[in-house]
Amino acid sequence: MVDKNILIYQQKIDSTIESIAEEIKYITSTVVKKPFVIWRIKNSETLRKKMKLKKVKNIFLIDDVYAMRILVDSIDEIYAVLEHITKKFNGFIDHDYIEKPKRKLYEKIQKENRLRLVQFIAYKNGVPFEIQITTILFNRINESFHQKYHDLKYL
Repeated sequence: MVDKNILIYQQKIDSTIESIAEEIKYITSTVVKKPFVIWRIKNSETLRKKMKLKKVKNIFLIDDVYAMRILVDSIDEIYAVLEHITKKFNGFIDHDYIEKPKRKLYEKIQKENRLRLVQFIAYKNGVPFEIQITTILFNRINESFHQKYHDLKYL
């Protein structure tokens, strides 16, 4: 059963996550040869915890209910894709963890690893969703400790 908040979100954004992912894949493929786009809808339990942590009752204040990750081969490709994404979607760069790697909670997990990606908050029909752009190598590193990070953050 789909969470009531997620249904409200999906009605307002008026696009399936699959259709947004296809649009992003098309944009990305005009810039790089081998883009790979993965996506997810935040699960209800994690969404509930995040809303509680942020002390919000409005799902539209959560930027990553829909989230896309674009995997490319190089750092240069990350920024080239970002340039094209920002031309298609209104939004803002939330974090540039390539230029300034995220360290805070990750240091508790593995000192040598740092989150390495660019995070862009895009809007469709006034509804925010997250686009992360990273390299295939950085993604492998990021995923190796992502669950531990969430466990620390949402406990």
